[in-house]
Amino acid sequence: MSVFNATGSANDDTYGMTANDAINVLRNRSDIKMPKFTEDGDAWVERYERERLVELAFENHRFWDVRRWKKADKYFRNIQVASISSSLELTRSTVSRQWDDKYYFYPIPQTELKKNTNLTQNPGW
Repeated sequence: MSVFNATGSANDDTYGMTANDAINVLRNRSDIKMPKFTEDGDAWVERYERERLVELAFENHRFWDVRRWKKADKYFRNIQVASISSSLELTRSTVSRQWDDKYYFYPIPQTELKKNTNLTQNPGW
């Protein structure tokens, strides 16, 4: 993702390797049977994000990925929730949550702002 973000293309080899090449290094191993990345542009980003979602589904990365990509307003505003009653009945519902863009950054502690007067608080805090 870093090469793609730096160059704006999944096929630009300015840094010695394209974003597609970097991902395909893993996919070319004999014990991995996955199709190669060949996309570019928005299609590449969409596939990359989907791959991260699937591969790291239960490893607690999703929240941090979405925050890093600054797409939380897309994914965290409406959340699908499932609940199971004592009679084992499954109920699904959509819960609306508030997301403010200031949540992309943590506030700088006041003690740190006092130590260095050149610092300014992150927007919204």
